[in-house]
Amino acid sequence: APSLSPTYSPTIVTAPPTDFPTRIPTVSPTVSPTILVLNWYFWGAEEGRGNTFGEDQPEPELIVGNIEDVSAGSRHTFLVEEDGTAYAAGFVESGFGYRGHLGLGPIQNCNNDAPGKFCELENSPKIIEKVRDSDGNLVDAPPFVRVYAGVGVPADSAEMHSILIGRNGKVYITGNNSKGQLCIREEEEWKEYFHEVPGISNAVQAAVGKEFTLILTEDGDVYGCGTNEVGQIGQGRDVSFKNKPTKIDLSGIDQISTGLSYAIFLDRDKSRVWGTGSNLYWQQCGDTGGEPFSDVREIVFKGGGDIIQIESSRESSYFLFEDGKARACGRNDEGQLGNGDFVNSENQDSPIVDVNLNKDIVRLGSGPSSQSVFFILKDEVWAAGLNDRYQLGINEIGSREMPVKVDFQCGVYIDYVSSSGSHSVGDGFYLNNCFP
Repeated sequence: APSLSPTYSPTIVTAPPTDFPTRIPTVSPTVSPTILVLNWYFWGAEEGRGNTFGEDQPEPELIVGNIEDVSAGSRHTFLVEEDGTAYAAGFVESGFGYRGHLGLGPIQNCNNDAPGKFCELENSPKIIEKVRDSDGNLVDAPPFVRVYAGVGVPADSAEMHSILIGRNGKVYITGNNSKGQLCIREEEEWKEYFHEVPGISNAVQAAVGKEFTLILTEDGDVYGCGTNEVGQIGQGRDVSFKNKPTKIDLSGIDQISTGLSYAIFLDRDKSRVWGTGSNLYWQQCGDTGGEPFSDVREIVFKGGGDIIQIESSRESSYFLFEDGKARACGRNDEGQLGNGDFVNSENQDSPIVDVNLNKDIVRLGSGPSSQSVFFILKDEVWAAGLNDRYQLGINEIGSREMPVKVDFQCGVYIDYVSSSGSHSVGDGFYLNNCFP
């Protein structure tokens, strides 16, 4: 398995920190908060990190390193180290179909032995060394803090694009641009390097959907670009796409999350949630007769207390409440709502169901191409949903409709889990002097 920095000493602590560091935005990325050093973990389809196609990692494997952020996409993974260096790894089906979502420049001729080259098929982690600035010049990559991997259906799709946020608050996007999802005001169909998005220098979070992008700024505003065919970027019925950052009619937003063709937004101070885009599987927690939300509408909850986190998978939504309980709505064909059955929301007694886990949940994890969900506790992780490639990390195949404990080898602090359709990654460290 690839190791980014094999010379690092492992991080060993005896108890979880009192204040959990988190990738959920609370401050501008220009501020450097003091947090414990994180390693990373990988499980599921090995091609997702550039290893042999078709092989699987059945439970979380520890890879030692100083990790700031990690994100799982369709057959690829991005990592950001504590010093701001970003890496891309994964599987490229064909140079003819590739549209730049890894941001490593053009695919090279790798007929002979090609260590370090960017090739067709498997690619172990490679440094993202260059980006293009807002004037289109190829420059050295800045230090990054957040990364958001691409969404493809199927996994080898050319529709993918990916996002990095720099410590300077600027946003960089690479990949397919067929609907303007790179936010760079250009008509060119795709880019093979990350390009700086003009006009934004205070981003704290971003989100990737199928052919659309969302950006959350420090002042609580949300901007979208890309397709709006079913209201993905909340611009109403008369707008089909935008190729530049366009403000969505919201303010005071703390968190954003996207599925394949929809988005949800949280104002944590007011405990209010909004959604826009597809509602085909009632992933926005109500009946619209299958019709999408073409602009943002509030999702209303009855009871449960204040909402402290939102998360989306491919066509399902999750809501974490201050009492440590989670509720969910949307598609459930793989048990991904975690409520004990395989029934979609439209056929439930109530479209919003309780996650069947009698434990205090600290955070949620999933991803816009995933049909799995992860419930992060203080010293363990539970999961539900699709599991045909060991993406739940439980050393067994088969989807789970009830949350099951992820097979970490001992107590573990996990900051975040990001899941794709075939593999999952997380960042954190083992507790209580455990180092397998």
